[in-house]
Amino acid sequence: MALQGFDAQHFLDTAWQRKAVLIKAALPGFECPLDGNDLAGLACEEDVDSRIIIEAKDGWELRNGPFQEDDFATLPTSHWTLLVQGVDQYLPELADLMAMFRFLPRWRTEDIMVSYATDGGNVGPHYDQYDVFLVQGSGQRRWKIGGHCGPDTPLHSHPQLKLLQHFETEQEFLLEAGDILYVPPGVAHWGVAEGDDCMTLSVGFRAPSEAALLGDFSDEIASRSDESKRYQDPQLSAAANPGEISPAVHAQLKAVLLKQLDNDALLARWFGEMMTRVPDQSEFRDDSLSRDDFAELRAQGIDLHLRLGARLAFDEQHLFADGVAFACPPQDRDDVRALCQIECGKSIGNFRNFSEEMLYALYCNATLYFDDDTYDS
Repeated sequence: MALQGFDAQHFLDTAWQRKAVLIKAALPGFECPLDGNDLAGLACEEDVDSRIIIEAKDGWELRNGPFQEDDFATLPTSHWTLLVQGVDQYLPELADLMAMFRFLPRWRTEDIMVSYATDGGNVGPHYDQYDVFLVQGSGQRRWKIGGHCGPDTPLHSHPQLKLLQHFETEQEFLLEAGDILYVPPGVAHWGVAEGDDCMTLSVGFRAPSEAALLGDFSDEIASRSDESKRYQDPQLSAAANPGEISPAVHAQLKAVLLKQLDNDALLARWFGEMMTRVPDQSEFRDDSLSRDDFAELRAQGIDLHLRLGARLAFDEQHLFADGVAFACPPQDRDDVRALCQIECGKSIGNFRNFSEEMLYALYCNATLYFDDDTYDS
């Protein structure tokens, strides 16, 4: 199923990471896979990232979850929003929504945040550091689009909410169920619910900053560097000023650093691992099932499924799964490509060329699970 009335290539050529775009009636007859009660239930779970934002006369109030059922009974009748992060990790139905955006690199995927708002509910004027498709699930929300923002854009002094001091509307859209609004990184936007039961599903795509890329890659280089290799002086002159750092030293340092950077294999592996990394993935990993028991379950015909929220990518040498690089021999490449087209929560079927060792490793990595597993995926 594809977005209706939408030319993906034209969008990529003219709008992607450039400007906000409304895709009207992109999902005709769309029925939101959850309601406010479902979202409130998730917000009460200990391991779920949730918050409530209330607009009052004197500004915005932020409350962080997890919440208790009684917390919702004390909320005002209007002007509040419940936000829950990473709902696609808990709701299989959202895998179908994520599939609508596979014209974009899968490794750019972040998660789906869902918000429920009463009449007037909003989170204030702001901008994000990632690409986002705002899917209207139910009710109505009026979106105002402003200009591009940056590090020097003035913000309110709220200690936890990064809200814009000034907002000038350049575009305005009223979204109804099935409408989608795309907003690129750095573009100011402000959405206000019109009426109750307003549900918005935010499909986010990570856009790491250059600073984050440089910092993460330098950490990777440092972790693999040989501590026995030390700084060495260029040819020195006894007559030189002892306080001078000469151009020859600068050239020597540059050569050392560029040598470390000029490693295509390391760059490729690091980037694939970084872009598929999952927060707290180590908590999922489990090798308590022996290889023999794993093989026995496979022999019984029990299907392996792709974990909700799993992140996959591949290049010519590797399969990247949830922050781990797995060597990809030539005979496995077709299966790797096929695996990276399966949506989360679905059975992976029968990959005839995948070795049992590879499947077992992906199972221990919690990227794959058996459909009768009892752990919370």
